[in-house]
Amino acid sequence: MDQKVRVTFGTKLGIIAATAGSAVGLGNIWRFPSQTAQDGGAIFVFVYLACVAFFGMPIVLAEFILGRAGKANSAGTYRNLAPGKKFHYFGYFAIIAAFLIMGFYMVVSGWTMEYLALSITGELGRTQDFAALFDQLRNSPGTQIFWMVVFMISTAGIVAFGVKKGIELASKLMMPLLLLVMIILCIRAVTLPGAGEGLTYLFAPNPENARSAGARILTDALGQSFFSLSVGMGCLMTYASYFGKDVRLAKTAGTMATLDTSVALLSGVMIFPAAFALTTDPGSMVETLKTGGPGLVFIAIPQLLQSLPAAQLWSIFFFLLLVLASLTSTISLLEVITAFVHEEVRVTLPKPIRLRKSSTENTVLHQEYRIARPFAVTVISAGVIFLGVLCSYSLGADTSLVIFGLNFFDFLDYITAKLMMPIGGIFISLFAGWYLDKKILAAELSNAGTIPLRFFKTYRFILRFVAPVGIAVVLVCGLIG
Repeated sequence: MDQKVRVTFGTKLGIIAATAGSAVGLGNIWRFPSQTAQDGGAIFVFVYLACVAFFGMPIVLAEFILGRAGKANSAGTYRNLAPGKKFHYFGYFAIIAAFLIMGFYMVVSGWTMEYLALSITGELGRTQDFAALFDQLRNSPGTQIFWMVVFMISTAGIVAFGVKKGIELASKLMMPLLLLVMIILCIRAVTLPGAGEGLTYLFAPNPENARSAGARILTDALGQSFFSLSVGMGCLMTYASYFGKDVRLAKTAGTMATLDTSVALLSGVMIFPAAFALTTDPGSMVETLKTGGPGLVFIAIPQLLQSLPAAQLWSIFFFLLLVLASLTSTISLLEVITAFVHEEVRVTLPKPIRLRKSSTENTVLHQEYRIARPFAVTVISAGVIFLGVLCSYSLGADTSLVIFGLNFFDFLDYITAKLMMPIGGIFISLFAGWYLDKKILAAELSNAGTIPLRFFKTYRFILRFVAPVGIAVVLVCGLIG
């Protein structure tokens, strides 16, 4: 692709909103609180923040460096930075990971829309058994597919409009709204009678839980920081390819990581006080918090919200938050694949011109055509929907869609979260630390010498040794855990 005419984000706010939106997702809301509850409260939070600083941010910054220097999609970036080598397969790996993640993440995103609709109509408030309601949804592939398609169309519509008029504009609208809704819910949670007990459980050190977790605290914190920041899937690399040369990469990475971490912490502030204040069985609620996942946000939290005055309003706010968090993530995942198809895939068609070379031989002129962005989005969306349909049917109690003992939904979740994302992060770290010319690394970090370059050797050492070893530990522990 011609790098001179490559589109860029129009504003710094758009860059921060898009990159932070890529990182902020359902994992911040349902995984971080449960990990905190399991692994010692403030002890886990401290270890998590350290992992963000020493492992997460270096990889985020590496993706930014590679993306802006390569000025292309994930595969094209490696090809531009390592011409004639095979490193572009790393890019293919990230693109495949993004596609597989979308297959099951779209189903979960559809759940958030279903519950938002139930909240708006008041049906959720009339529910007596929230566990049965969620179980009914998981065993209703038709309902799941309907909302998945609605969510896919919403995501595709934004990405089809391109970087400035689609991704940037939507991110600038959704991220402030997401933060506003979350702050409103946090204020309501901490003003509930008895909320202080939940805040204490969240932020006070819990040595007993920490001892029980043991060395798992490190791997949990490292894994949470890594997955929360959305590294290893090509999202940040692709977005960075739309950065202008004046963007300060280190500052942008720090701002994005701060926003993502803030959302994770606010999720705990939102959930823990409400859980302790509204429950009649604190012991059972603690176990629910530790378990986390869909059971927390689609069963426990909706049930708790119904005990509040104006329960329907708070339920709408909560599931609007989940929809926004899902949408900002799916947009970035779809853009990874769309950028590749739009930039790399060519269709060769004969032009309607024939040159007569002799009386018995015709020469047909051929022309290569790039696939238009809207058409690329449409084709990719169809593929994602196909995976989503398989995931939806695999969630039924009598499913036969099982691979290695896991239903198809859980299988995609496992191979992407436990294998592909860590491996992708290792690829990025090793490529940036060992192969990429250090002059390019320094030029991108310093904006061609216009910004003082501090701690360059330390950062390169982290990329070469610290980050890949840390990620490898997460990968191994995830496989044997």
